[in-house]
Amino acid sequence: PNFRSLVENYERLKADGIMPSLPVNHGFTTSLYYDDPDGNQIELTVDNFGTKEQCSEWMRSEKMAVAMQPPNFGELFDPEELARMFHAGASDEELSRIGGS
Repeated sequence: PNFRSLVENYERLKADGIMPSLPVNHGFTTSLYYDDPDGNQIELTVDNFGTKEQCSEWMRSEKMAVAMQPPNFGELFDPEELARMFHAGASDEELSRIGGS
């Protein structure tokens, strides 16, 4: 539901030796993808906008058109940097821009 939860789950899974296979900021969401032993992919995600209206506005913007132009699907980021920023007190707005989106 929020960046706190995303970071807490990242750190809990990391402590068990489970690392994300793909950390990506899609612009409208920040996501951590994990591969399970059966080859399934699990996505843990948080919305980057406080309202559906803000998200819809972004999705109609030029930023969305550029960010999602093939083969792009967003910006990769370092989940350790996300956790560091969160623990340093970064705002949700700052966290939502990790990876440059």
